Amino acid sequence: MKHLELFGFAGSTYVRTARMICEEKHVDYQLKPLEVREESHRVLHPFMRMPVMRIGNTILYETSAIATYIDESFDGTRLTPSEPLARAQMHQWISTCNDYLYRDLVQALLKSDDPSDEVLAAARQDLEIVDRQLRGNLFLLGGEIYLCDLFLAPMIAYAKSKAKTSLFQGLDGLSAWEDRLESRASYSATQS
Repeated sequence: MKHLELFGFAGSTYVRTARMICEEKHVDYQLKPLEVREESHRVLHPFMRMPVMRIGNTILYETSAIATYIDESFDGTRLTPSEPLARAQMHQWISTCNDYLYRDLVQALLKSDDPSDEVLAAARQDLEIVDRQLRGNLFLLGGEIYLCDLFLAPMIAYAKSKAKTSLFQGLDGLSAWEDRLESRASYSATQS
């Protein structure tokens, strides 16, 4: 088997997603640092983002592409539903994470140690949407963990580390989901 390398820093939510997927699939990987915004970074990713994956002589960037490759190429529990509608719902949640939740839960909170009421209101609105989906479900799509849960988990963990505790009050579905994720080996192995 070829050796898988992930480039990025451990604190990145998207790098953590890729690492969690490797852990869930029991894929041996090495996390390698990037010289962020240097030419060596551009060689690996033309838009200078992370993570980047190298396996053999092949470079792959964008977390969704990396996630799909790892899930389809390695043994272990499938992290993608087999049914087309459920797969589409998984991709819908991955897009929700990438397009909305990242913006409101990570980017907005990165900008300030004391987020404005407007930033917190947008984050709370997003969290309530996620909470509604999780009420009565073990994971985003029901009883099984899928890639979408592994995209969401680092974003929630980051938001919790940066925002006031009150932001998460009363979100029982989300809280129970967090407890399940935090008890997984993939979560604890990627905390740093």
